[in-house]
Amino acid sequence: MSRASQHIGRGHWLGWTVLAAIVAIAAIACSTAEPTSTPVPTIAPTPTSEPTSTSEPEVASEPSGGVFEEPEQEWIGRSDSEDARIILATPDLAPGTRRFGIVLTDSSGVVAFPVIQVESFKYPDGSHDQTDREGPIEAALARYHPFPYGTRGIHVTELDFNEPGTWGVEASVPQPDGSVVNLEVVMEVHERTKSVDIGEVPPLSRSRTVNDVEDIADLTTGSQRDESLYQISVGDALQNGKPTVIVFASPAFCTNAVCGPQVEVLSNLSSRYGDQADFIHVDLFTNPQEIKGDLTRAQPSPLLSEWGLVSQEWTFVMDGDGVVVGRYENFVPEEELEPDLMSVLAAEQSPPTATTAPPSASPLPTTVPTQKSDEAGGSTGTRIDIDFDTSWQDLFDQLSDSEQVCIRDAVGDELLASFAERQVIEEREPEPWEDQLFECLAPATVESVFLSSLLATTEGMSEESLACIEGLIDDTDVSQVIDGGKPDASSESQQITAEFYGGLMTCSLLGMIGNVGAAEEQRVCLAQLLANSNMAQIYLGSQPNADPEATSQFEAFMGGLFVCLGDLLQEALQQASDELSAPQ
Repeated sequence: MSRASQHIGRGHWLGWTVLAAIVAIAAIACSTAEPTSTPVPTIAPTPTSEPTSTSEPEVASEPSGGVFEEPEQEWIGRSDSEDARIILATPDLAPGTRRFGIVLTDSSGVVAFPVIQVESFKYPDGSHDQTDREGPIEAALARYHPFPYGTRGIHVTELDFNEPGTWGVEASVPQPDGSVVNLEVVMEVHERTKSVDIGEVPPLSRSRTVNDVEDIADLTTGSQRDESLYQISVGDALQNGKPTVIVFASPAFCTNAVCGPQVEVLSNLSSRYGDQADFIHVDLFTNPQEIKGDLTRAQPSPLLSEWGLVSQEWTFVMDGDGVVVGRYENFVPEEELEPDLMSVLAAEQSPPTATTAPPSASPLPTTVPTQKSDEAGGSTGTRIDIDFDTSWQDLFDQLSDSEQVCIRDAVGDELLASFAERQVIEEREPEPWEDQLFECLAPATVESVFLSSLLATTEGMSEESLACIEGLIDDTDVSQVIDGGKPDASSESQQITAEFYGGLMTCSLLGMIGNVGAAEEQRVCLAQLLANSNMAQIYLGSQPNADPEATSQFEAFMGGLFVCLGDLLQEALQQASDELSAPQ
């Protein structure tokens, strides 16, 4: 098993200080999340127009790399920097907990910092003067979601607006020099939303299907025409007992910073969940083939006024009763929409009876059994025991006679004596003699040593993390994991290794989501960061020979992790570093 020692002698797989910090944080976690409430269905009234602010939006210079136009509603954008600009993506706001989205740009294009802090403020009597504002009322962390094709993106969070009136939301964007640029958007929170709202049953509108036209090009301005999105009318879908996802968008006329390829996202979801829910695209215009690039010829769909839609893109998710459970103004990325859709589908499939909570996971053992064979072929039920104090001599004494003889012949008594008192789990590069040592071990012994040393690092972790790691180990072929760490490993083997160590880090972090000794917004930030991260790719990005794209993903993840956990992670990293540098 060449290079197996790299995964054992070094005692880390994603950079020891990073894993140690995660373990340390998990060990001191202490708080829980609060349950959310379920909205009561209401019938959506006929939309009425609401007064808007009389202040003119601030006009910022257009950054390079694309067209960035203001949405239709009026709001004010402010910035500490002449190069930075904030664009409101969700202006149709009313009191309550709301999805809040913004697009941030600077001279280089869209600001893609993984997580930023936002704070809300009230402006009494409709004033727009910052000296009069009250707050901050609430602080939250907004997660960055890239649009498909990687050219744009949106920061999204949830904010609670407890009353109508003039509100401001300020975003703090870290800069490379350590400074922070503050940008604020000031907007109106109305008595009620213009569009159909959460908890309402929307109008049973009659939308056209493929059965109503001779050419599907009459149903969409887009060039990619997925017939599955035009099979059923909106009104019929809302009454057939299945969940429904509806997108209102004009693919050919997405012209501002807050709209994107929403129909493509809908098509992707339809291909995966089309047997469980209805997926419908309604174009903003009823005469796509007559427009020919000239919007003065466009005839708006009557459904826009029926649903009260005033932005360029909307996505709604309804449950089997036709009640709106998801409402997304302007572009919603697939990574944000799919988890919400899966929750709806799971709720529809779950019986309404109470279920019994699973029992708490029992602590994992700190040792792993292995069969110890001698030269005569016999075996005993002894264990390979490894912890942070285990020396190579301790390990050697637990090996079979044949394994010990092989090691002595390969390494020599002098070299064997020189490393006998060194620890098995320590931070350093593996040495050539370790390769020779592990070449002598039976596969079962290698697996036992590997898993035992891994379990030794879980001391002090939460039961949730331990249960997750236990499941990961049960599903793991350790020999494949070790093979994937060899310099000449195939891409398939490397992927298996990456998935294992990515899963290991995920298990460590999962135990922190509900238990981090920090504020609610930090727990939410961490949960979102995990949900939107490919941990196997992040593991690959942590390796010295990683390609630039993987390295970038790893750096972005670690940046997001530090933003989410702040001083807690920094303290744990320092503690881990001190422990590693302390005299043994």
